[in-house]
Amino acid sequence: MRPHHRLRRSVVSWLWILWALAVVHPAVAQNFQTGPFRLNMGFTAGADFRDNANLSENHPKADVLLTVGPTISGGIFLPFSGGEEFTLTLAATYSHSLTGAQPDSFAAPLNATLTLPIYVAEWNVVLSDNFTYDTDPLDTVYAANRTQAEQYVNTASASATRQLGKFSATFAAQRADYFFPSDPTLQQIDYVFSFTPAYFFREGYSVFIRNSYGINDLSDPTLRDSTGYSVDVGLNGQITKSLNGTVSLGWSHVELAATKTNGIQSIDGVDATVSVNYTQPLRPNTTHSLSFFHSPGISLGLENSSITTVTGANYTLAHRLNRYLTLAPSVGWTHLESLNGSREIADLVVVGFRLQRQFTKKLTGTFAYEYQTRSSDLSGQSYDVNEVTVNFNYTF
Repeated sequence: MRPHHRLRRSVVSWLWILWALAVVHPAVAQNFQTGPFRLNMGFTAGADFRDNANLSENHPKADVLLTVGPTISGGIFLPFSGGEEFTLTLAATYSHSLTGAQPDSFAAPLNATLTLPIYVAEWNVVLSDNFTYDTDPLDTVYAANRTQAEQYVNTASASATRQLGKFSATFAAQRADYFFPSDPTLQQIDYVFSFTPAYFFREGYSVFIRNSYGINDLSDPTLRDSTGYSVDVGLNGQITKSLNGTVSLGWSHVELAATKTNGIQSIDGVDATVSVNYTQPLRPNTTHSLSFFHSPGISLGLENSSITTVTGANYTLAHRLNRYLTLAPSVGWTHLESLNGSREIADLVVVGFRLQRQFTKKLTGTFAYEYQTRSSDLSGQSYDVNEVTVNFNYTF
């Protein structure tokens, strides 16, 4: 029997085993809640097949990853914060490769969030911090031509808003730290400071002018730090009864730091963002989500690039087939162009769908398929990936 036939049989066998374990052998309830503390525990099991796990243009290797592990989610209500709480989501999973194309790994993706609203005089002050630990998702790695690496991201922010009738003014500051233990050269720190006046046509719907200044500090000595500012005008909120989201258009200016071999280089251009959701009144079970984005220069872009121009669009149709089953096909396109360093130009197209089934109040299952194709002007950096994922989540 040929190897790919053996692999196909292994995949089918494991999918049936996972389905049987999830449906026939649920665990004993272990929910916990007392005072301000709440805790939910669960278990996740799944299989992921990729026909090009090594992302090779000429020598693709198929692989199946089996993943199992417990999940924990919970929070602590903070009585002095106006009903807000500290939230935590954690999973400890072990992944095993059936073919050895990828090494076995242990992962503990974590997300912790703390938000504290404070009222000072007539100002609404919000302090927040979000910490995440995860491995780069395949689509990010695929588009940016980076290797998968464990990453820690901590984002701390503060904002102060003053409402004056239909007008408001918001001052905000944010710092984001990116840590990559396996590759310190990828580490960076981003600062963003902004002032946003807004006018409200009605509650929940406004026009705004956002003025931002950013600083980007890269650890890689071969790349160049950058600073920049932008001015954007946009609409935000419930635009109509069926349409909500954000639409903005503006101008950005970015300056790359001077080095011994490169003088100061500036980049100017239009930036745009569209992120809207539409629910047809006669079909409330169907939601259309559309996003479009363009930036003349971002730092977290292509590998070996200080600054990358990015343009893209995504569309998702979420349709509730019945009270237990939801189907969500999607399509996306991203264009990336390195303006410094590698000078790579790449396009990424992603097409797929996700089918989610609610078996019981505690058990959900997901089947997903995704096809990604990457086209690059660099030799050996164009490849395709087909990915099939089956996953079950049980909450005790």
